[in-house]
Amino acid sequence: MATRAGVGFSNESSSTDAGTAAAQEALRALGGGEADIVFVFASTNHDYGKLLPAIRKITGPVPLVGCSTAGEFTSAHVGHGSVAVMAIKSDAIRFRVGFGRNLKGQRHGATLEALKAFAAEHRAARAAGFPHATCIVLSDGLAGQGEDIVEGVHASAGMLAQVVGGAAADDAKFARTDVFLDDRHHTDALVVVYAFSRTPIGIGVRHGLSPACPSMIVTRAAGNVIHEIDGRPALLAYERFAAGIGEPITPATRDAFMITHELGMLTSSGEYKIRAPLTANEDGSIVMASEVPVGASVTIMRGSEEKLVSAAEHAARSALANLAGGKPGAVLVFDCICRRIFLGEQYKRQVDAFRSVVGQDVPLIGWETYGEIALTPGQQSGWHNSTSVVAILPD
Repeated sequence: MATRAGVGFSNESSSTDAGTAAAQEALRALGGGEADIVFVFASTNHDYGKLLPAIRKITGPVPLVGCSTAGEFTSAHVGHGSVAVMAIKSDAIRFRVGFGRNLKGQRHGATLEALKAFAAEHRAARAAGFPHATCIVLSDGLAGQGEDIVEGVHASAGMLAQVVGGAAADDAKFARTDVFLDDRHHTDALVVVYAFSRTPIGIGVRHGLSPACPSMIVTRAAGNVIHEIDGRPALLAYERFAAGIGEPITPATRDAFMITHELGMLTSSGEYKIRAPLTANEDGSIVMASEVPVGASVTIMRGSEEKLVSAAEHAARSALANLAGGKPGAVLVFDCICRRIFLGEQYKRQVDAFRSVVGQDVPLIGWETYGEIALTPGQQSGWHNSTSVVAILPD
């Protein structure tokens, strides 16, 4: 059997009808039998109290995990305001699920709670011939301190697992994000899927953006707010840059400009990790999607449709190479809302790029996040923005 997967998708406005239709399609595509795990990614347009029970009525009492989104896609569909479902059955991967609460107030405690069973499950999996460990993380997208969450999961897993996943979204409302566990939805929480496999799960990471101005230094910051860059209000850096390229910004246009000209934070490898600016405050500070520490070397980044689509392809190629010779069985994609905003109607080109690498017939599911997670040897690791992260489950 190896790994089999089926995907379903629905644009129905009724949450019950959408969940039923997407789940039925996924199980039909699975080819019969009960799934080992079900992934669900759904717009905040839906009533999760109706959606999730409707899905589980079809899939049965197998683990269901997922989260709220800012856009959804599968092998065949790209949507917004929709529901995407993937059902997976595998004798090459063993799935277990952990859950942690109070992520905003007690990040360390929440990650420990979600990973409390990992060590015992890992020992049992290794003894049964599943030596490779991957933690698939779905977290509250408004919890903040994304790097801490990734590091906490990695440490709680004894640094024995690669980590991949994304932060829940809410269709750019920035009000509440939810993670799903079985027929319940939770905010201020994280779900972690322990995936133990006979051969590695392949992970790939790329953003495709390039530096567009000289390097600057963050001189004052707190949490996810940058107060000063080069000793001046952070917003001035964007105002100077925008004027320099002939696109001066106003209070009405600056947030939209910033989200398509994100900050690149220089890493020790010489690469740039992307940080998304969400909004500017009246005092000239900038609220970021994730933390940027004092002393960080940053630059404003630019991209193009071609470079973003090429980056998506390269992320998939990296994931394929990291399968260690295995064949793709199913694909999970964690992709930033910023990329959807940038590409607009061209976003399907990026989905097509993923499929061109993994194979047109390989089941694929993905969603737009408020942050992407990838911690794996040999690639940019940690918490990302405006980045494509691809995880390929081996056949």
